[in-house]
Amino acid sequence: MPAQTITLGIDLASQPNKTGFCAIRWGGPAPRLIRLDRGTVDGTGLHDKFLATTIRGLRDLGFDGAAVTKVAIDAPFGWPDPFVKALQINQDGGTWPLGIDEPRAPFERRETDRFIKEKTGKTPLSVSTDRIAYPAMRCAVILGDVAEDLGPKAVARDGSGLVCEVYPDPALRYWTADDPSGMGRREKYKGTAGTDRRSHLAATIATRAELEDPNGLLERCSLEDDYLDALVCALVARAAETNRTLLPIDRDSQSLACREGWIHHPCAPLNELANN
Repeated sequence: MPAQTITLGIDLASQPNKTGFCAIRWGGPAPRLIRLDRGTVDGTGLHDKFLATTIRGLRDLGFDGAAVTKVAIDAPFGWPDPFVKALQINQDGGTWPLGIDEPRAPFERRETDRFIKEKTGKTPLSVSTDRIAYPAMRCAVILGDVAEDLGPKAVARDGSGLVCEVYPDPALRYWTADDPSGMGRREKYKGTAGTDRRSHLAATIATRAELEDPNGLLERCSLEDDYLDALVCALVARAAETNRTLLPIDRDSQSLACREGWIHHPCAPLNELANN
């Protein structure tokens, strides 16, 4: 039997109490859901240090010695290149490199945001202009702590190391598109109105991934969308680890991904994830 490993999914919010956390163990007869939490894990808050030390493999949390081999985080790993350069110009006393009434899109979206929009129809939030900037700053702190211990390659922004960036909404839609519980382009699963929809989606995902859930953790997905998003993140982590996600298509995109970050989107069905 192959060695057992752990993938983690982190639905990173600006604060610990809204952060989702999931752990799935691979390598046994079937993948097994080990943890599915929100806000706290066994009474400990999902604060930066807890997440960083868990990513670094310093907490077991019922993993039974299995190593954490891939971590997927729902938060931007970087900012748009033009935005970063414009900030520096402005900070140095220069004028913003954009004329009056000229389009601001290059400062709002990263290459990976445009790629995901083209492939899935879903537009990621703008890390430079939207509230997702708060989780992005928190993510940068966590990844910085991991890098100090494991080195910069572990937190490479293109996702080639231990951690990768994900966007659970389009991944969830991709994996459930042909199921009656799947969502239309404008349908949502967030909030109180999405309670029943999340239950159906979680059940569909578990069935297709052949996911064991001995402790009934999947039931939590009906409570808050953070649980479901964390679950999807942990599954995308496995997809990324086994080379089943979409990667940059050319050298320029690869270069940008190393600076701006890259959203890993699955490109294979859930029932393939248990295979190496």
